Formats: sequence, C-alpha cells, structure tokens
Amino acid sequence: MSGRFLLAQISDTHIRADDHGEAAAKLKKAMAQAAQYRADAILLTGDLVNDERTEEYEALARALLDPPAPVYLMPGNHDERTRLRFFFPSHSYLPHSGHLSYAIEEFPVRVVVVDQIVPGETHGLLTAAGAEWLDCTLAAAPNKPTIVALHHPPFLTHDLLFDNIGLRDADLLAGVIAKHRQVIRIICGHHHRVAFGQIAHAPVVIAPSTSWVYGIAMYPEQPIAPRTDEQTGWMLHAWTGAGGCASHFIGL
Repeated sequence: MSGRFLLAQISDTHIRADDHGEAAAKLKKAMAQAAQYRADAILLTGDLVNDERTEEYEALARALLDPPAPVYLMPGNHDERTRLRFFFPSHSYLPHSGHLSYAIEEFPVRVVVVDQIVPGETHGLLTAAGAEWLDCTLAAAPNKPTIVALHHPPFLTHDLLFDNIGLRDADLLAGVIAKHRQVIRIICGHHHRVAFGQIAHAPVVIAPSTSWVYGIAMYPEQPIAPRTDEQTGWMLHAWTGAGGCASHFIGL
C-alpha cells in the first residue's frame, strides 16, 4: 500500500432472497469497481440484508466470496447481530458478544465502527455506554487520523421520515467527537442517498444505497420516501497525509 489510503464504503445493500439475485449482483458490481480503484479496504455500513432471513445472509456470504480487499461488516436496522456473527465466523474483528463496535487498526487511517442499532426499531441510538466506548477508543490513538463509521445519520437531513428514524441522542455523539480532533470524517448510510453534514469539526458523509435511491420529503404534501430513478452507487474515501480526505460518489 502506498501513502494513499482508499476506503470503499458500500451501504444499504438490502440483499433479498426473492429478487432473483438483483441486489447481490449490484453488490458484486460495486466490489468489482472497488477493485478497479484498488481500494485498500471495503466497509459495508449496514442494512446488509432486507428482512434478517437466513437465506438472505447466505446470499450475502456468497456475494462476498473472494473480495478484492479486506471486507468489514457492521449492522444496520435491517440486520441481526447474532446472525451476522454466525454467518461470518472468519470475521474475527467482530466482538463475540454485545454490540458490534470495533476499531480497524492496520491502515494509515484508523476506522472506528460504532454499532448503534436498536433491535426491533428503525431509529438508531447512541447510549451512554456506547458514547463511553467511543470516547475511550478514540482516546487510545489521539494522533492517528480516524474515520468514525455508523449506520444512522447523526445530523438533520430535513427529510420528514429520515430525521424521525435517524440517530437519537446525536448531541451525545457530537460531544465525544468534539474532544477528538483526529476524527477527519464520519461516514454512515441509512438514507439511501448522498448527503453531507457536520458534527463538531468533522464532516459527515451519507453513502447512497447500492439497491435503490429514496427521494426527499421536506413538506407534508410530498410523498414520504419515494423510490426514484436516481443512480445507485457507493462512496470512495481517499486519504493522504499531505492532502487529507476526499470522498467520491461512484455510480453503479
């Protein structure tokens, strides 16, 4: 690996067992594109499957065979922690119990993954214990540039649905991030479209879905979460020590 670090962020793949392999094919295409860009790592930021079904996780595992770079998984509100552990036993970075939060240490940029899903709910929640874990984890490497990843957007998008089912207690996250200037990006998914915000000093990037794109409802008379014909895709985050971090939308 050169002095440049390339992180492919693929989100909201929503692998299904009843779509004739369409979602899995889009995931494979995104992985092939990540290979063309010589991504150093691939992070899937939640909603890996659609209905938490066994056959969906089996299809996901098949789609992730022979990846072009190390693959890291995290849950979204459509995922189930126990099944993630069961179907990906070789992913030794996943904690054996509790929340699936962890840190990826082996690259020039540290990636800290925060599991803030609430089983049975659509919204996310950063608990006091989760905030303490994040604070301690970030404090362990104060001089290494760091990307924090979670599933739910931690800022207001001004969408009537997704702000209601986003990250609750986002101010708790902001308080932790403000203490750690080495955080250069916060990345997330959930919204199924690209959007940008900021928490404390850190820019926040919402990745699109590889499966479908949602439109925005800013007013009561607008349809909630309409599926649009906008291009699906994923994000490529590129970092160098001299140039910092740039984030690119890659269309499928």
